[in-house]
Amino acid sequence: MTVVSRDISKKNFHAFLWHASFLAIAKNFMDVDTVIPAMLLNAGGTHIHVGILTAIMIGGSRFSQLFFAPAISGVTYKKPLLLGGINVRILSLAAIGLLFFNLQNISSDWIIALIFIIITVFSLTGAFANIPYTDILGKSIQDSYRKSFLSLKQIISSAGIFASAFFVREVLSQHTYPGNYSRVFFYAAGFLSLASLGIWAVKEFVPKNFSPIKYRFAAIFTELKQNKRLQYYLIGINTLGLGYGILPFVILYSDEYKNLSSNFVGNLLIAKTVGLIMAGLFLFYYAKQIRYHRMMQTMVILGMIFPAIPWVFPHYLGAYIFCFFAGGLFLSLYQIIISGVLLEISTIHNRSIYTGIAGVGSILPILFPLFGGTIISFAGFNVFFTIYTLFMLISIIFIQKLNCKK
Repeated sequence: MTVVSRDISKKNFHAFLWHASFLAIAKNFMDVDTVIPAMLLNAGGTHIHVGILTAIMIGGSRFSQLFFAPAISGVTYKKPLLLGGINVRILSLAAIGLLFFNLQNISSDWIIALIFIIITVFSLTGAFANIPYTDILGKSIQDSYRKSFLSLKQIISSAGIFASAFFVREVLSQHTYPGNYSRVFFYAAGFLSLASLGIWAVKEFVPKNFSPIKYRFAAIFTELKQNKRLQYYLIGINTLGLGYGILPFVILYSDEYKNLSSNFVGNLLIAKTVGLIMAGLFLFYYAKQIRYHRMMQTMVILGMIFPAIPWVFPHYLGAYIFCFFAGGLFLSLYQIIISGVLLEISTIHNRSIYTGIAGVGSILPILFPLFGGTIISFAGFNVFFTIYTLFMLISIIFIQKLNCKK
């Protein structure tokens, strides 16, 4: 058998949906755009700290896939690797909960250092786990169900996402610092544990007589040289990826004009969640008509608009609410479309290495936050947002060259 059977595909479809649903709930408790940067600022972090942590969480974690992929590509059964990565992430979240539970006994310098260490482990293991996840998803669900799955998982998890956004706000608001953050991360660990049950239920499909290809690091450069679509894809997600990491800087920007209260952070999280849900609903209902190429062009425009609103109207709460709502739209489109394009330009034989190569698409999302904090400290937010807008405009050139199937 070279293709997964219909029965196994249906079972895996539902198992992956279980995982996606509880993972979506957990994500709000460990949200990289609101909860984590606000936590760092409350713990005494600076502009530069937020920039470095954003680079690690959003860019660095994906870039590390470049190094993980060659090692993973030669493994036939990748489910144990996936479960191992998930378990380390669960322990990392519990560790942050314990850190904030005992915060009064730790010096501020150690608190910042430990946050960086734990979040780095959490982010890197997430990047590691994404490689076997993509490989198992690609070969264990039939192609005809794949695009529907990418959209449907957004819909199935929507109720949980929305409810958890209010739950997170209540936990942050009803409890004082640092106990509120301790509870948030313990909840995150619990929901991620529930999500992992879906992966335990997946039956990993491996075709008969299938021999995994063990890639050397040099193979990455060969693939990049031979596949023009892969080149355009990487440049496109490099520039679009800046929009994926801009929201923590909007949090930083808001701190100069608004009181960074737990209630304010919770409201921004809800606005972002509504945007995520609406984009998921749109992509689900119009999945057959979606052209990835057109959607990526739309993302460029959206990516320039949503951070510009609070930039122009920094004193208005509505500007930040709209920004995070539109940012949620952007993030949802980015997650679904970027994953969909990668699945279309790869095959069962090279999907692991292509997932790793996709890490090259995180070079700019790493460098921009790293230098972003320094730019803000010395030149201000106006220069920072101007540079961001110029990079987003550049992405149009390469998206035009990336001709995706429907």
